Amino acid sequence: MKLNLVELPDHEKKIYEQIKKLSNPEKQMLWFLIKKTNIEGIALNPKIEKEMISLIKQEFIAINEIYKGEGFSFFILQKAPYLLRQLKKLGN
Repeated sequence: MKLNLVELPDHEKKIYEQIKKLSNPEKQMLWFLIKKTNIEGIALNPKIEKEMISLIKQEFIAINEIYKGEGFSFFILQKAPYLLRQLKKLGN
């Protein structure tokens, strides 16, 4: 399966272009989190890695403040749900 940019809303295409400009470690971390993401767009990780801090600042991920379990919960590509779905399918 290939990423179908035609079906994405314009603002999500812009987010995809921003993702392509990330450093390799940031892209790898984002890809790792995308593959761990559940149907609600949430991924769990035991700790906050340095690449995650950059992804948080750039608003690709956000800490789920209401999560009370072990480790940390993150919203992944919260502003680009269609892009997240397509990327998740690519990862399976």
